[in-house]
Amino acid sequence: MPITRLFRLVADPTQLDRFGSVGEQNLMTSITNEPGTLSMNATHLPADASVNYVFEIYADQAAYEVHAASPQFKAYGTMASEVLTGRSVYPCNPQLLLEKSEALRATSASAVAPRLARVVVPAENDVAFRDAVFTNMRASVAEEPGVLAMYAVTLADDPTTWYFWEVYASEESYAAHRETAHFKTYIAATADLVSDKELTPLVPDTLVNQGGLSWQA
Repeated sequence: MPITRLFRLVADPTQLDRFGSVGEQNLMTSITNEPGTLSMNATHLPADASVNYVFEIYADQAAYEVHAASPQFKAYGTMASEVLTGRSVYPCNPQLLLEKSEALRATSASAVAPRLARVVVPAENDVAFRDAVFTNMRASVAEEPGVLAMYAVTLADDPTTWYFWEVYASEESYAAHRETAHFKTYIAATADLVSDKELTPLVPDTLVNQGGLSWQA
């Protein structure tokens, strides 16, 4: 089973250039040299660049251990121990992981538009919600050129809490996605299935993947 990791990292505001530079080196080197490192995404909040969200996917535990032993990750870890003032980890289980076939290489200079969504689904609604959201995700990645990746996970200790990490080619692509028939069908079908939801727009720093990932629990 793929390993999925979601983090909220708070960096010293005076060290953001160093945090971004070492982080980009870690992600770019890892996605190039490690076949089992499938997707790495580093972003920050629009209103506060010191608050960062990171999402990673590894092929399996062995692939993660290869990454954890790499020199670029060790350099990142040394930097993080000196720069981070807060660190939250969200242990999660993958549910549906989808990407375009082309590999993604995006940096802060790119127009990509990442989003992080949190949705709470009561246990009795899980099957219906899962069917609706998976149908929407599959149609979105298959049919919309501007939907580059969609990943769905649930919290390991609370499977009623879902997180969705989504990457759009641009803000215009995200707006177009919201006007599609499959998205509107999903919203209507799940309106009474969720008890809470929150959408967080994010600013891209470094987002990379190997491309072609299609995995379902």
